[in-house]
Amino acid sequence: MAIDPQPDHRGPGTDSGVASVKRALHLMEALLEGPVGATALAAQLNVSKATAFRLARTLQGEGYVVQLEDSRYTLGPRCLMLAAWAFGRIDIRRELRWAEEELHERTGETAFLTVLAGRECVCIDSIPSKRTSVVSPTTVGEVWPVHACATGLAFMAADAPFMDLYLEQDLDAATEHTITDPDQLREMARVVRDQGYAVNHSWWREGVFAISSVVYDATGRAIAALGLMMPEARRDDDEDALGELMADVAARASARLGFRGPGTPAAPVQLGR
Repeated sequence: MAIDPQPDHRGPGTDSGVASVKRALHLMEALLEGPVGATALAAQLNVSKATAFRLARTLQGEGYVVQLEDSRYTLGPRCLMLAAWAFGRIDIRRELRWAEEELHERTGETAFLTVLAGRECVCIDSIPSKRTSVVSPTTVGEVWPVHACATGLAFMAADAPFMDLYLEQDLDAATEHTITDPDQLREMARVVRDQGYAVNHSWWREGVFAISSVVYDATGRAIAALGLMMPEARRDDDEDALGELMADVAARASARLGFRGPGTPAAPVQLGR
């Protein structure tokens, strides 16, 4: 199975923007890691200390930056207000549709998007395969046990507390290939963390292969998982290439949602039913 080259999404040349506005935005990004003094800000922004001080004071006056008692700067309440507003308006299906479309266009296979709902993964969007297939299209609303699907393993790898809670229950096998041993699933989750994607060889349906990577939001929480599904027979020897593609698309999707990499605080785990 061939994977098409990455499409060029770049548009026509864009205006460079106002330098001071860009510096102000970069200053706020620098404060995401915690309080920073004017000297360190100047070094990070590659500007004079006077310029950094002036930018910080301007943002402080608008409520985007706060100066602490030790003279360092941190993000202000207006940033938190905007962040809360933005998170409340995110439509995951709309925000990640481009990622599904890229996976679908570059492989021709069924691409889908899932979210975690308690102890199950729920498909919230899908694009059917272009190819003749014995695999029925993944339908919106379809539900899979976390341990029996690639997206579920990806979620467990991304959230160790959730995985520990989930693996406390008895796990049922959907096929003879379903992994039900908690220790084996923990080891597989470790591999997923190292390589950036999870695979499913006939765990839920015989003869069906799936591959998945999670998408993180700006808080470091895994909010969705992208996936590809195809017959095992059509996978050939492309698992590594598919994995690299999946991990790359998911990483770019996370970046678009504001994720800055490992170490970002995550929301506490909740496991309902």
